Parts: sequence; structure tokens; C-alpha cells
Amino acid sequence: MYKKLNKLILISLIISILLLIIIFLPRQNNIIVEILRIIFGSVFILFLPGYRLTLSFFKEKEIDRLERFALSFALSISVVPLLTFYINLLWVKITQLSVRWVVVVVIVANIIYLKWERK
Repeated sequence: MYKKLNKLILISLIISILLLIIIFLPRQNNIIVEILRIIFGSVFILFLPGYRLTLSFFKEKEIDRLERFALSFALSISVVPLLTFYINLLWVKITQLSVRWVVVVVIVANIIYLKWERK
């Protein structure tokens, strides 16, 4: 079970790094790059934080893949805006960069939590 969880953590970490590289690329006039930015940015904002949260809230056998997939979208759509508005209360303006960093913090915090929980 721990090997499978380690594999999931490693895969989601690699995907997060690749998505960050693609999202933080400077804007270009190439339509293919812009389409990739939109697709990967949507996955990064709308799916990945919720997926990380479902890994920390539910154990591997508690819910199946379809439930985890649906909960990932629901949790991402609820957690990312909520945390963004909370950092707005700390006088940080809501920009694309601040939202990206909120997502990065959620993902990294969940990775640290899962590593700490297993020890």
C-alpha cells in the first residue's frame, strides 16, 4: 500500500512540476502553446489540488476512482477560491500569480502531510 501511495505522490509531484513549467512560460503568439497552457492550467487549478486533498482525506480503499475523480473537481473548485479570498484578506491582491501560488502551497502542504502521516 505504501509503495502505491509513494508512486502516486511521485507522479503527482512530477505532473505538478511539468504543469508549473508550462503555465509559467511567457506568453507567446503560438496557438498550440496557448492551447496547451489553457488545458494544463485548467488541470492544475481545477483538478490537482482536489486530488491531493482526496489522497489525504480518504485512504486508498475507502473510495473508488470515479468518486475520487468527482471529489477532486469539487474540492478544487471549493478550496482554491476560498483560500484565494482568505489571502486577499491579508492584503494580497488576487492575481494569476497569487492563485498559482495558492495551488502550489496546497499541493506541497499535502505532500508534506502525507509523508509525515506515514512516519
